[in-house]
Amino acid sequence: VGYSSAFGAFMMGSILAETVEAEKIERVVSPVKDLFGAIFFVSVGMLVDPAVLAAYWLPIVVLCIAIIVGQAVFGTTSFLLSGQPLRIAVQGGFSLAQIGEFAFIIASLGISLGVTSDFLYPVVVAVSIITTFFTPYMIRAAQPACRLLERVVPQNVMHRLMERGTHAGAQSAVAATDGVWKRLLMALVSQVGAYLTLSVAVILISFTVLLPLCRGALGHWPGNVACGLLTVLVASPFLRAIVMRKNHSDEWKQLRRRSRMNHVGLWVTFGVRYALATAAIYYVINFLSPFWWVWNTLASVLIVALIIASRHVKWVSIKMERVFLQNLRSREVMAQTNTAGEPGYAGRLNSRNIHIAELEVPEDSAWGGCHLRHLGFSHHDGVMIAAIVRGSHRINVPDGDTMIFPGDRIEAIGSDESLQHFQQRMNHELAVLPQTASKLLLRRLLVREGSPLIGTALRDSGIRSAYHCMAVGFEDADGNIEPATAERVIVRHDAIWVVGEDDSLHTLLHNMVPPKSAQNTK
Repeated sequence: VGYSSAFGAFMMGSILAETVEAEKIERVVSPVKDLFGAIFFVSVGMLVDPAVLAAYWLPIVVLCIAIIVGQAVFGTTSFLLSGQPLRIAVQGGFSLAQIGEFAFIIASLGISLGVTSDFLYPVVVAVSIITTFFTPYMIRAAQPACRLLERVVPQNVMHRLMERGTHAGAQSAVAATDGVWKRLLMALVSQVGAYLTLSVAVILISFTVLLPLCRGALGHWPGNVACGLLTVLVASPFLRAIVMRKNHSDEWKQLRRRSRMNHVGLWVTFGVRYALATAAIYYVINFLSPFWWVWNTLASVLIVALIIASRHVKWVSIKMERVFLQNLRSREVMAQTNTAGEPGYAGRLNSRNIHIAELEVPEDSAWGGCHLRHLGFSHHDGVMIAAIVRGSHRINVPDGDTMIFPGDRIEAIGSDESLQHFQQRMNHELAVLPQTASKLLLRRLLVREGSPLIGTALRDSGIRSAYHCMAVGFEDADGNIEPATAERVIVRHDAIWVVGEDDSLHTLLHNMVPPKSAQNTK
């Protein structure tokens, strides 16, 4: 095709990003990306000449100021013109105050083609680095700038700006109700274009690859017949979709019910699509057959009618479309199944300075096993719990008796400040467990004469409760270890294998095994 390797890699990444393995691929490729990213910026830094920067400091400063101020002002204005409320517009505009590292590539390309001066590259690099450095500070300054605008801008203008998101949603709903014809025609154009492209691709591949093979194997005219039949057979699901798609949709039914005049327009759309499918079949027949064009046209019309009437072609067409849509939307479906991403109502909340955030309860959280009513998130933090995701289960609008467990994902609704306070509280209220530096050891305990363990069941021996050790098993005469049971009675000369910390094992051995001198006196 002639595209560069960078563009090819970009296209491949765009394709892989839509697969269900995108997160796994990102985890695998992330170290390589970081490595080459570091190499890229090191190579960019080596191309910068400090002497050139010192010589052109004034253009660099002017460009930095123009980009930072211009991006913030014009970006905010663009967001406002698109219908966003003031707060979101300011946050979006202030986050665009940089030109990014892609400017390096453009500048180097201009120098290599001889359309820009050599000094421009280090200037662009310097401007990009400076603006990127100031981006976090610009994002942090978005909230104070928004509050300043709220104080300076008149109240009536502020009220209209705050209501833009709601009005835009209402206007879009009205337009969606009144534009039934527009929705139908847009859907028909996109779908007919897609299926017609697939049909043309099938015909071209067939004539380029299949036709020479058929002619070589069967002869000229028999090869033409075989190639034509296979081509029509493969393209028939796409041709049927061109003619019959959207004929039973809600828009089609609404237009039929509203006015009899709409019937004419609907029949026109059907006729145009039928003509397109007939033209595709006619091209195949006319290219492969020696008959008169009138007979070819009649045969094309008849074949399209048979394709529409065939239940098998209908089943294949619907199945192919469903499989394609399932593969196309597999990542979105998986995200909905795993409850990833923001709910549909998040956009309407954002326009009111209320946001929704998904937070995961830490594994050692002190909230584990507590009821929502006792935690008091609404009173202490000013947030509402919209849902709790526990594994593959989702609890929508939980009540006060719902318990929280470590690992739960909480969908909390609140302002930026309340959500930040809530997250800080979640990360700080952790259950502090006693730290044990000792490792578990395995020891063999031989029950000698006079040991207090003799004649007691394992559950009453106190090995676990009093000495914090655990009896693993009893050693038999062959040296094998039999699993220990709670009812097992300890007898003289038993060899018990015990697990515990070093100090606990030492105390157990000291208290439970009598010294040899005591045994000798007996």
